[in-house]
Amino acid sequence: MFGNLINAGTIFFGSLAGLLLGKNLKSRYQEAAMGAASLALLLLGLQMGLKAQNFLIMILSLTVGSLLGHWMDIEGKMDSFGLWVESKLSSHGQGFNQGFVYASLLFCIGPMGIMGSIQSGLVGDHSILMTKAVIDGIFSVVLSVTVGWGVIGSAASVLLYQGAIVLGAQWVQQFFTEIIVTEMTATGGMLIVAIALNLLEIKKYKTANMLPSLLIAGLLAAFWK
Repeated sequence: MFGNLINAGTIFFGSLAGLLLGKNLKSRYQEAAMGAASLALLLLGLQMGLKAQNFLIMILSLTVGSLLGHWMDIEGKMDSFGLWVESKLSSHGQGFNQGFVYASLLFCIGPMGIMGSIQSGLVGDHSILMTKAVIDGIFSVVLSVTVGWGVIGSAASVLLYQGAIVLGAQWVQQFFTEIIVTEMTATGGMLIVAIALNLLEIKKYKTANMLPSLLIAGLLAAFWK
């Protein structure tokens, strides 16, 4: 749970920093910090991907998983859910609600939190969540400046949501062999690379649609001889 606590903490303190800085935070500093964090995320994803024992499993997992995810339109459903939640909660007034809803959706609904929490629960590797913590911390500063103090409440949303995934991953850990964890980690690394390319505006990937690749990688690794 360490990585999850750090993630929630950076959102909390980032929001406080944004409230204190107010409109004095210049956009060029925001862009510089986000660019540096995105480059670090790209390197992390490449390191994870290179741990693959069988690159054929990774290729098949990414291909089949992405096709399955696009057929299911996972990203579209996530976006629709986010808009639905936003419309329900934000209708009760602005102020806290608006910042809380926007930030919670941004920090919770996405593949990075899911992958990072699984990685943290399965093997105790918090690197994805720690990198996500830096990125979320930067975003929380910007959001608190633009949409208000409700952003600070999203730290609790992240703590509960990702914490549940971490605990679930710890529970299923007993059923996972070393090779399954290795191939899922490597495939997840490629999804992290895709997220980094999105943030760097190099290429646009619908990364949520690629999430089934993790399941496919685990299944292939379990039965591959």
